[in-house]
Amino acid sequence: MDTKPDTGMNGSEPIGTSPQGLAMGPVAIARLCHVVPETVYRWIEEGKLPAFKTVGGHRWVFARDVEILLKSLKLPIPQEMHVEASLKILVVDDEEDIRRFVSRVVKRLDPAAVVVEARDGFEAGRQVVLVKPDLVVLDLGLPGVDGFQVCRAIRADPNMKGVKILAITGLPIDEARRRILEEGADEFLAKPFEIHLFEEKLGTLLGLVRKEVR
Repeated sequence: MDTKPDTGMNGSEPIGTSPQGLAMGPVAIARLCHVVPETVYRWIEEGKLPAFKTVGGHRWVFARDVEILLKSLKLPIPQEMHVEASLKILVVDDEEDIRRFVSRVVKRLDPAAVVVEARDGFEAGRQVVLVKPDLVVLDLGLPGVDGFQVCRAIRADPNMKGVKILAITGLPIDEARRRILEEGADEFLAKPFEIHLFEEKLGTLLGLVRKEVR
């Protein structure tokens, strides 16, 4: 089994992909399900949650098996795992007001879209691997791992081919535009921006995504 752990922006967090689908480790599952890791290990030991070991000795679980278990226990399925039918939009910004604004606009343009948020580059890396978004609205001036690095990581991952990226930033416009377009962003918008311009660029990218998923 050729499972590839994510050792980039997610550090040692055991999340990865394989030909059988998304796989993750007990700590990642615990965070998603809002339980302590010991609960996940108990599910595995009791045989309620099928798991396998990598060559390095890490225990991994396929996301589909986590969903089956949660349904049997009548526990809520995390939003990040329940996103197959609709377009998936990841909003990455360290400002909560911006994330809320973008989410509202997305929902107005596509009420069926699933919107997932991240407030820094590390969280963005985790969500990109987990959710496999169709479109990322990406702030460039993030603390820690910045938007340029996030964009570069997405474009370097063959599993993320086709992901659309709309970069937004309050950084010096000309230099930021040049750099992020070189990194592979599809569109760029400087903060503060006019709502109609944002809706126009977002709508264009959503339209492209819909054509590609048909």
